[in-house]
Amino acid sequence: MLREGLMKVSDDELIKDFERMRQHMREKLGALARPGAAVVLSHRGWRPSLDLYETNEEFIVLVDVPGIQPQDVEVVVDRDILRISGNRCRPLGQGITRVLQMEIDFGPFSHAIRLPEQVSSEAASSTYRDGFLTIRLPKRTRVSGPINVTVSE
Repeated sequence: MLREGLMKVSDDELIKDFERMRQHMREKLGALARPGAAVVLSHRGWRPSLDLYETNEEFIVLVDVPGIQPQDVEVVVDRDILRISGNRCRPLGQGITRVLQMEIDFGPFSHAIRLPEQVSSEAASSTYRDGFLTIRLPKRTRVSGPINVTVSE
């Protein structure tokens, strides 16, 4: 029995609505997944904010992670994927009886993005200063002009 004011919706209508919603999301999010876009791939725990910059020679990633220790961060570059993970420990210890407001994320964090192109990961470097992790990722050098390839028997 249906309550007054509620509509009965058929399974076909629900499926059509779901497909319209899925198409709408595909249209709205499609711009994020275009080739060359930096796309968030996954995360666990909290995710620090980051900015991605490009120069003619490199990509520069600035990650907002105040309160961490450099030894508590791992940066991994795998082809065109950059993964940053680590842990930010809570600085306050025992004796707290009540939390009145909590806005700061603590614990494990992870952030992964797809870079617009592959980088020279062996020449990557990072520094931590004033709460920012700066990662420099040199672009792979491209060969200009055609390359002759010898065919052997």
